[in-house]
Amino acid sequence: MTRKTYLLEGLCCPNCAAQIDEKVKQLPGVEQASVDFQNTRLTLAYAGDESALFETIAGIARSIDEDIIVKAC
Repeated sequence: MTRKTYLLEGLCCPNCAAQIDEKVKQLPGVEQASVDFQNTRLTLAYAGDESALFETIAGIARSIDEDIIVKAC
């Protein structure tokens, strides 16, 4: 299991944070996920290919709010 933290640049709404949190938790290979709205961070534990997971998470964030940019910390 790998742990990773991503910056959710442009995250400005607790509702968006909750939606991202919910959708990321449903992804295959994700063991744990948590969005910290105040620090605009997504922390997760997962098994699998990081690059594919990153692209999926970035797509989820853009689908919720097109201004959110996901960056590795």
